[in-house]
Amino acid sequence: MLAEGEGLPAGLVHGLADADAAACDGMPDDVLRAYLRALEARQRMDAGQVPPGWGEAVARTCEGCGPVLLWPTCPAVVKACPWCFRRKAGKAIPRPPVACGDCRHYLPDTVNPEAGMGGCQLGPGRAHWPMKRHRCADWRNHD
Repeated sequence: MLAEGEGLPAGLVHGLADADAAACDGMPDDVLRAYLRALEARQRMDAGQVPPGWGEAVARTCEGCGPVLLWPTCPAVVKACPWCFRRKAGKAIPRPPVACGDCRHYLPDTVNPEAGMGGCQLGPGRAHWPMKRHRCADWRNHD
């Protein structure tokens, strides 16, 4: 009933382990609503989607994950992020567009270093034009 009222799928509640459902017994409605929103956020993140409560997600850099989407009030660079353990578990994480020319793995073209195709230290066929924005899980800044 509360899930419906929050506009959330009933599957969030039906998917709870018996012990988790029992632990919710007698909790105030506002606590249960917050719990349901947290379950939805976890479910979306596990599917590689930005949770709705983050507002307009923005590009940030995580020292572990590289470029990631986080909420607007996050610092530009973070030591760890909510995507870290999902990435380590092999799950997809949403990536903001980046440019090869800004990556420490980028190898400038020898004939035209400023605008040539260049390459990637991580292997052939991975590089794009230096200023072309695309999604890359291995992008790392120059630092």
